[in-house]
Amino acid sequence: MANRTRWTLNRHVAASLLTLTAALTSTSFAKAADETCFKTPTPVISLGFGSRYEADSKTRSDIDEESDAAVTKALKPIDQFIQNLAKIVSKAESEKDVATRRAYQRCVVDSIYAWAKADALSDMRTFNAKLSVPSRIGGLAILYAESRDQVPGLHDRERIIEKWLQKRAQEIVYFFENEATKGASRNNLRAWASLAVGEVGVLNRDRGLVEWSILSNDNMITNADSDGSLPLEMNRQRYALHYQLHAMAPLVTSVARNCEAGYGKGGADLDKLKTMARFSIAAVKDPKIVQKINGKSQTVKPGLKNNLSAIAWLEPYVSVTNDLEMEKEFASLRPMSNTKLGGNLTKLYDDRRISCTISVQN
Repeated sequence: MANRTRWTLNRHVAASLLTLTAALTSTSFAKAADETCFKTPTPVISLGFGSRYEADSKTRSDIDEESDAAVTKALKPIDQFIQNLAKIVSKAESEKDVATRRAYQRCVVDSIYAWAKADALSDMRTFNAKLSVPSRIGGLAILYAESRDQVPGLHDRERIIEKWLQKRAQEIVYFFENEATKGASRNNLRAWASLAVGEVGVLNRDRGLVEWSILSNDNMITNADSDGSLPLEMNRQRYALHYQLHAMAPLVTSVARNCEAGYGKGGADLDKLKTMARFSIAAVKDPKIVQKINGKSQTVKPGLKNNLSAIAWLEPYVSVTNDLEMEKEFASLRPMSNTKLGGNLTKLYDDRRISCTISVQN
């Protein structure tokens, strides 16, 4: 009887240990998931808001504070999502452990898949919403591109993501070709659209989308003044330098990524791009350079250190131009990051030299 009681007790102890082990294992997995990911926010389907600027502001340089706050609030969930993804991508790039790195990459794919499955950002209800969405699509596309094909078993999800991005890119092209104002179709907003459309074109090997991106970039570079300033941005009064930098970020990144994907520079004048980059950085160091052009004191605070996110495009710029003299300007300021350009750009480009030799055959 004593032996039987002992056996029964041992059986219960073993069962309890198994239950405890399972619980601890489950907790461990949950903790690992928490450590390598974040809670995916509810997909944003619709956007509808007005302009950040006063209705009678012809130069779009007079901020309507109430409307500006409304726009920022509407876009905040998307921007926060992109920021969180960028942090995960940057962690993946630094992670040496393969399993952990794949967990980070899976987080990115799974999170974007949730938005793709819900057909996020498909209902742009106002003109200004349509202007705002390309930079967000571009950011998501780049972050996805850095994570796809890295984790086995996700191809079905990746195909859904790529189809979703394709639809958004086609909508962007239609808008800029048929609905955008003359100014919007040629200024920094077109540059952000170009980055998004080109990135999606590369992902889907859609030559038409890539060509639209290449042509858009070429037009922006061609239309820059000989000193490297962008005329449409210089008209933005005290925000001129801010928007010069806001145009350079997607423009330079798009040229670099199209080149790296094997589509060549598409006629983009890299020497002219150097002039634009050097003008921009000189103006950040001394905003009076822009003030001499349009007569307005600039909102940008002088100094490269005060504008790190706004000049993070220097990383892809140096990769595609090998402008080592320019690299000396910001080397001590690394790492350079901008979430809509892929997060930590110093890690992303990591002393790479990008060739603009055409290698894609499609």
